[in-house]
Amino acid sequence: MKTAREIAELWSAGAAVVFLVTEEEERAVALCQAAAQSFQATAGVWSSQRGLTPMAPAAREPLALLEALLKAPAPLLVAALDFHQALRDPQVARRLRDVAGRLSAEGRCLAIIGPRLELPPGLSPQVSVLRLPLPGEEELSAILDLAVTHVGGALDAGRRHKAVAAALGLGEVQARRAFLRALRLDPAMGEAGVAAVVEEKVRLLATDLGLTLVEAVARPEDLGGLDGFKAWLAERAMAFQPGARAFGLQAPRGVLLLGVQGCGKSLASKVAAATLGVPLLRLDLPRVLGAGEGAEENLARALEAAEANAPLALWVDEIEKAFAGSAPGQGGDARAARLLGAFSTWLQERQGAVFVVATANDVTRLPPELLRRGRFDELFFVDLPDAEARRAILAVHLRRRGRDPEGLDLPALAQQCADFSGAELEQVVVGGLHRAYALQRPLDPQDLRRVAQDLVPLYRTYEESIKALREWARGRARIAGREGAVVDLFRRAGG
Repeated sequence: MKTAREIAELWSAGAAVVFLVTEEEERAVALCQAAAQSFQATAGVWSSQRGLTPMAPAAREPLALLEALLKAPAPLLVAALDFHQALRDPQVARRLRDVAGRLSAEGRCLAIIGPRLELPPGLSPQVSVLRLPLPGEEELSAILDLAVTHVGGALDAGRRHKAVAAALGLGEVQARRAFLRALRLDPAMGEAGVAAVVEEKVRLLATDLGLTLVEAVARPEDLGGLDGFKAWLAERAMAFQPGARAFGLQAPRGVLLLGVQGCGKSLASKVAAATLGVPLLRLDLPRVLGAGEGAEENLARALEAAEANAPLALWVDEIEKAFAGSAPGQGGDARAARLLGAFSTWLQERQGAVFVVATANDVTRLPPELLRRGRFDELFFVDLPDAEARRAILAVHLRRRGRDPEGLDLPALAQQCADFSGAELEQVVVGGLHRAYALQRPLDPQDLRRVAQDLVPLYRTYEESIKALREWARGRARIAGREGAVVDLFRRAGG
């Protein structure tokens, strides 16, 4: 296995301490044992409850472990569980620094296994860090085989492949639990069994990593207006086709949609997934980043899980709220800056076919690192809809509620609804239907006009802010709506 080879290579290169960042202790221990076996070396496991097994069970204290490690025959690799907590003691940290050189020279290695990277000052240069990746198809196949043996039976190659593909993104323990549950429901691992694996994965991703599968995927025709964005997206979708790689194209990286609230950015995220023909995962960044000291590991695990499930679209809603104040000069702390750096680096360097759709309402709170080219393929400004887009949006909401837009005089209504957002146009339709139902008659154009007359759009309250946002977008972002509306946009922005 690749990770076992990496541990062995670091050990052979003289690494005295290797830190394996993972919550999967059993898997990490097995990898350490495999690394030791590749050198025909001794492997041991230490915990504060069991001591150092099998050579020194009485060495339950951290300092006693280090002494036992020095005395045991080399070559030796010891997997130490939760030893990062022991390093909070200055005496333990000091002792490890003192003996690191001897451990390296004599072929001994201490592999610390912990759920998050935690090292005292001064020790970092002597520690090699490996983040244990999620199981790949080969490991998941082995886990599935064990589950099938446990339950009894056999699976053909096609069903095994579907089950393994459904489990991508899960850890070893999670995958084992998902496979066993699915096999008990459907021993043949047919459609019901695979669906059970997917269901368990969706639940675990949402619970552990803040990743939610969005099942209500919208179609391009469900999104009124934003013609420029939809045209760009249709072109980018072609790069997801198999022939695109041979032509020299990489999978599209993503798009940042910024602009006025209630103008379709969230719906556009769903349309993006439908246009690309991939599943849509929503990443709850505030939840992931609000996990205190574990935020960095949670973020890394969530992004790794997203890549493991590629190809997909990853929706990051209101991204400015997650990283507000994290950029230099914004009063953020070092932890927030590290999180922003980690996320920005992943946006730049990710390898999987993950199309990121990020949305933002307040550009003033958006760190400049996220706006650099290479993080996203394009930045789009989503403005209030023009008259043509307003007609389209009204028609979409009427059809969605079983009404024929013809005969409701939408051109006149669209003119009356100048400066209305898409969300406000939906409320015009909803309010008109309420009015017609209260009067016990079919919907009439007058019902819609009456609601539009009474509704006060957000633009009137935040006119200056919206104009400032338009001015910022000039020359920095493409217009998501019709190109023909650009001149009118800036005429209105200037008052």
